Amino acid sequence: MLPKVNRILYATDLSESAKPAFFWAMSLAEQYDAEISIIHVIPDLVELMSGSMGYDLSSHFDADMLLKYNEKGQSAAMASVKERVKSVYIEMKDELPSCRVDLHHVEIRSGDTVQEIIAESQRNNYDMVVMGSHGHGVIEGFLLGSVARGVVNKCVVPVLTIKIPDATLI
Repeated sequence: MLPKVNRILYATDLSESAKPAFFWAMSLAEQYDAEISIIHVIPDLVELMSGSMGYDLSSHFDADMLLKYNEKGQSAAMASVKERVKSVYIEMKDELPSCRVDLHHVEIRSGDTVQEIIAESQRNNYDMVVMGSHGHGVIEGFLLGSVARGVVNKCVVPVLTIKIPDATLI
């Protein structure tokens, strides 16, 4: 029996170069009459600052204050994600008139990008994940880590990775 794709999770880092992956997600949604939902993961700002400073902020500052700081960053990211998605969708909707992008289901998560994408894909029973990949070489990917590689290796649903063009070549 052939697989049916009803729900696509598009994972984005919001970069301009990530547009090709969104175009692929929209094209697949058009082909399968599927719905697209979007996820963007931002780092936990307190954790990121603590790591870069070598200082555990959570042990020295009020937990509620740090939570509000993270929530403020997430709110700003949510507005940015929605605006970026809307602009790309408007740009492409004439070419893909029946593509259904759920602009009300834009998930902004904070934490480990791979874990959050995988958790969202399972939480809402997506049929596939579409995301960009910078396509670094094996050694570079090994040293730096790769979100796309982590999602492909750990996700239980199919993952389509789109090689994102190198910004220096554009």
